[in-house]
Amino acid sequence: MSRAEILNRELIKYRYLIEETGTFLISGNDAVARGAIEAGIRIAVSYPGTPVSDILAAISKVAKYHGIHAEWATNEKVAYEIAYAAALTGLRALFSSKHLGINVASDTILVSAYTGVNGGLVIVSVDDIHPWSSQNAEDTRYYARLAKIPCLEPTSPSEARKVVKYAFEISEELQLPVMVRYTEKLADTYELVEVEPIDKHAKLREAEFRPDPERYVMIAPHTRKNHPILNSKNKKAEELFNDCVFNEIIGPEEAEIGIVACGVAFQYVMEAVEKLNIGSKVRILKLVTTHPIPKKLVKEFLKSVKKVLVVEEIEPIIETEIKAIAQEENYTHPIYGRRSGHIPREYELTPDTIMKALADILTINGKNFDIKINIPPRIPHLCAGCPHRISYLAIKQALKELGVRGIIVGDRGCYNQGVHPPLRAIDTCIAMGASIGMACGFYHAGVKEPIIAVIGDSTFFHAGIPPLIDAVMHKANITIVVLDNSITAMTGHQPCPTTGRTAVGDQAPVMRPERIAEAIGVSYIRVVGTSDFHELVRILKEAIRTKGVSLVVIRSPCALELVRGGKISRKYVIDYSRCIECETCMRVTGCPAIIQEDDKIVINAYECTGCGLCKAICPVNAIEEAKVIS
Repeated sequence: MSRAEILNRELIKYRYLIEETGTFLISGNDAVARGAIEAGIRIAVSYPGTPVSDILAAISKVAKYHGIHAEWATNEKVAYEIAYAAALTGLRALFSSKHLGINVASDTILVSAYTGVNGGLVIVSVDDIHPWSSQNAEDTRYYARLAKIPCLEPTSPSEARKVVKYAFEISEELQLPVMVRYTEKLADTYELVEVEPIDKHAKLREAEFRPDPERYVMIAPHTRKNHPILNSKNKKAEELFNDCVFNEIIGPEEAEIGIVACGVAFQYVMEAVEKLNIGSKVRILKLVTTHPIPKKLVKEFLKSVKKVLVVEEIEPIIETEIKAIAQEENYTHPIYGRRSGHIPREYELTPDTIMKALADILTINGKNFDIKINIPPRIPHLCAGCPHRISYLAIKQALKELGVRGIIVGDRGCYNQGVHPPLRAIDTCIAMGASIGMACGFYHAGVKEPIIAVIGDSTFFHAGIPPLIDAVMHKANITIVVLDNSITAMTGHQPCPTTGRTAVGDQAPVMRPERIAEAIGVSYIRVVGTSDFHELVRILKEAIRTKGVSLVVIRSPCALELVRGGKISRKYVIDYSRCIECETCMRVTGCPAIIQEDDKIVINAYECTGCGLCKAICPVNAIEEAKVIS
């Protein structure tokens, strides 16, 4: 693909990934993508997950132009293994993941540190620490320490581009994977970023793997041999980081208080110091290399300040290490942070949080830092016409007609929004693929009522197949409902095994959950759509009554995909001559297209996608199809 073709295909916004020079207003994630391309990567692999998805989404748009293999892998473990193997051949590879995906890939990550790499391998971990769209708040810097690999934390988008390139360089110098970790705020922050030419030498490398069993075959004797080598690499990393250009000391040579800040929290510190007008009292250590911590640099910093505040997101990891260094150096001045209670243990930091901490430590009076902004609460909901809404109501109706409550075990995806009123349709939501395994656990624990595991198609291929095998092998009496909208919708409509295309738009085989289930040995399998609500209820009742493992695939496209593709062929209106104002259509479905306006229930023609659910459940048949004007 030529440069002209890219720019002519409505991809002008991706110029920042093509041009050799220039300044562009881009996000932190965009800057990481650019830095990786400048480093000459040949492989970029990920699994979708907010807040990291934008990195591979951007790279995939220009992958063919740069000769990069860009891929949405089946899950994060597979993604990392692809990148890791490429790095063993001498190529540079990028693996990007949200914090929860690092958990999935951790098995291979921890062992790969023992073998090391040949080409640069960078692990980009974006932590949703608030969290805004995740089921936990996790600090993946613990994994860097567990794996004994370097960890870098850029403080801004422009620095992120440079840090990623540096990470590839030290990865090759140390022959170790390197983690670049930042948080959601930096991922989505925009800044003017100046780009640099692409490393043509790295880009044009030829892949070559030279067998070395003692290094690459991690049986116990080889692991014991490689362990001291790994430790020596960490010692070398510490020496490099003591002189790293990204670490910086700012402020007077001696100060009343020293602040150690890493990641985007450094920007908050700078803002807080400026607002409090205490620059003459403060010395700041901007720490980008957070593992291994550069002890020599930290020791020098401690000598110049009378007390220390450590600002980091989200765990007191650097704070703990600095306290250990201080003890070694007989530094007796106080060290403040999360452990002292001056920095809260939960949620994202803000400049106001840091201002309050500094005011407490420096006894600055007369300032109100408890700023509260009243933002109207918004309950997340499924989109108008979402097939998951129909599926959930059908499951609940099936259980109601069977005269049982049942347990509905949820999973990770758009469909977890079904927990909100009025649907209240799932009882658990823990991790990718956990619905099927937990359903087995409920059954083997002796639960008597029906157990339904709900899982999306992308999640099914990510982590649902192993627990399905377990369910069949151990004869669990459960029903599995695969909500198949043939896309990874929640994270931005990335392709998955059921989509039929790859990250770069090439055609791919379409894989079906029912075929997997049939091969595993599930005897009751049904595939059904959402157009006939009553037929869907009938099939679900049949599946629930079936002994053993039953599987129903509810295949219906994502409503947003239909809207974007201009495929909405019908909409619905209310016939007020028959309407009895029972509000069933609004109260039961929670569809955002059905609203109350001037004391009347109306269907918003702009929102309606023609799913027909409201018509199916109206007790007096007062909803009818309207003509769609194209």
